[in-house]
Amino acid sequence: MTSIFNLKANLRTDLGSSDSRRVRKAGQVPAVIYSSGKDSKNLNIVIDAKDFEHQYFKGNIFTTVAHIELDGKKLQVIARKVEVNPVTDKPEHVDFVKLDKGQDIKVKAKINFINQDKSIGLKRGGFLHVVMRKVEVLCNPDAIPDSVDMDTAALRVGSKIRTGDLQLPEGVKLAGKSSALVASIIGRGSKEADKADASAEGAASPAADAKAGAAKAPAASAAKAPAGDKKEAAKKPAAKK
Repeated sequence: MTSIFNLKANLRTDLGSSDSRRVRKAGQVPAVIYSSGKDSKNLNIVIDAKDFEHQYFKGNIFTTVAHIELDGKKLQVIARKVEVNPVTDKPEHVDFVKLDKGQDIKVKAKINFINQDKSIGLKRGGFLHVVMRKVEVLCNPDAIPDSVDMDTAALRVGSKIRTGDLQLPEGVKLAGKSSALVASIIGRGSKEADKADASAEGAASPAADAKAGAAKAPAASAAKAPAGDKKEAAKKPAAKK
């Protein structure tokens, strides 16, 4: 389900770095709404700094749709780029993209590695080496996922996770290749663990054979004994007195 938040904005008429500083001192953030299409125009706006910061610091701004109220109209947009202050990490400029109904968009969704406490490889001393923490997906604006899950329970040491292995929600597709490396479980013991399992199985088989052989031996002796007694009994009458 797509997350949504609301913002109020005003058109920005004066541009330039000096005006940007003035806007920030007034507790606002300069921003641009980019629109696709031949007849569409980009809009320079200012938004309230505190309202945007409240949503920005939640960490999912690039997968959250914003409804911007501008001149009595509501525009559906999503943040594409946020420039921050190198000291305070507070947003100083935002690039939004206007969303059109029925048109799919590309977003980067966070990857959640679930069931790590049940992972076979991690229990054997492996380490989850993460290469990709976000994956670019293609979806409708009404179906933007907050995150994408990857189940690690069945993964062993040496296993590799590709983008094609990710559990995508319905209506969401990969925007890139399905062979891109997401993560792997690294560490010693993959081959040794397999050998240990094979040795355990091999050790169990001879022991089982030995038990089976020991069980068969008495049965075989018991079966042969009557036959021997019969032969001896047959020979005794033939002996001379």
